[in-house]
Amino acid sequence: MLGLAAFLFPSCGGNNSGPVVVQNGPLYIFIGDTPAGDVLSLRASISTLTLNEQGTTNTVTVFPTTTNVTPLIKVNFASLRDFSTILNVASIPEGTYDEATLTILTPQMGLYDPSLDPLIQTILPPLTTATPTIPVSPPLVIKNGQLSALRIDFDMARSIEVDSQHQVTNTVNPVLKAAAVVPADPDGFGFFDDLVGFVLTVSPFPVGGNFTGAFSMQLLSGTGPALTVNLTGDTELDGVPVLNALETGRVVELGAFVDSSGNFIARTVQAEDRAVVEDNTLAFLGYVLSATKDADGNVTQFQFYVREEEPDVNYSVPLDSVVTVDVGASTTFNVSSPPTNFANLPFNATSIIPGQELIVHGQYTLVTDQPTTVTANSIYLKLQTLQGKLGSLVQVGSDGKTGAFWLTPATSLLQPTPVLVMTNLDTVFLNVFGLSQISPQATLLARGLPFYQRQAGTINGVSVPDGTLVVLTRQVHQLD
Repeated sequence: MLGLAAFLFPSCGGNNSGPVVVQNGPLYIFIGDTPAGDVLSLRASISTLTLNEQGTTNTVTVFPTTTNVTPLIKVNFASLRDFSTILNVASIPEGTYDEATLTILTPQMGLYDPSLDPLIQTILPPLTTATPTIPVSPPLVIKNGQLSALRIDFDMARSIEVDSQHQVTNTVNPVLKAAAVVPADPDGFGFFDDLVGFVLTVSPFPVGGNFTGAFSMQLLSGTGPALTVNLTGDTELDGVPVLNALETGRVVELGAFVDSSGNFIARTVQAEDRAVVEDNTLAFLGYVLSATKDADGNVTQFQFYVREEEPDVNYSVPLDSVVTVDVGASTTFNVSSPPTNFANLPFNATSIIPGQELIVHGQYTLVTDQPTTVTANSIYLKLQTLQGKLGSLVQVGSDGKTGAFWLTPATSLLQPTPVLVMTNLDTVFLNVFGLSQISPQATLLARGLPFYQRQAGTINGVSVPDGTLVVLTRQVHQLD
């Protein structure tokens, strides 16, 4: 299930004719299920969201507004399985709303097929409807001075049609549902594991309340909203020693939440490289398709599927294309979510294998009639969601949550590699009460950091054979 969740902030004075105060109004995208593990991307542009007032024919346009300079918001749904992002900021009149309508344009799907050359098949699927209307249940109630939230779920498993052999067809039939969201501690209206964007401005001084500083960041490759990210004394800042060392143009990954007052607060900030479009230097997000290694097992080059770019230079390096990444002695290696690495596993040039989701920072070079090359300055192991089924339980701790199990992956990219999922006390289990309750028939989504272990060893008391992909998880989600 893929979810679009919108946080809508009411205007001061409701329907009065006084001035409207616009606050942050995020729209989150979650992916909970896909019909095929080899769907690497499902991107589309969302141009409009409207809401219908209950019991009337009145509609309110959430976006675009007259001040919106980028009315087409680009979203890649397939990159957001069990993740979330922010789509829009809005302010609407008081009232009760029981229907939402989205306008979805220009869908494009990227499929991995190891039998083809090139390995990526691009499909431009028609939509059965470009303007699906979704009942909102329970309805969204907007009150003066009170933050409200709307969640819209896109059921990807039923939206992408497949044939009798479970192969993706050329049709997308959007299936959605929507509901108002109630905030809950400690994450307010919701926690974002891995928001990616680039820095616009930095305010390295107290900005009121308990905030020690702030910066603004642009989301969705420059097509989404610009958000003010507030830091507190508890925020973990990695990649720069202090906030005033954070430069504009830097790509950042966040773990953050929206509180009941509408403040966007970071728990973790991973500052990465600076994007400089004029120098062809930016961040590429995607999957490793194949890798070349030296005699010591160090990756020297790999083929990389480009799912997203920060910022977007699709006119030069098309999305859903494959680039060649060169890895050198000066390339640095990091993880995008240090708190998830609870076993303190290393990530280096021996750790890259097909199927991993990475962020590659570097300078690209266009080569006539050849794949674009990227000289990697730094490579980040990104949080990703692996889909599959339970192979077997390996270890279950006394708390019922800490342990490990073998995962049979759904994607062809990972099927040659044994996948061991490891959990700890902080791992969140959805729709299942701990490791021993996982059903062998159920589809699982394991969200975490996948570390390739070239040599055999023991991790948190679990024996790990050589050649194993070890996934340190934040969440295990049982779908069926």
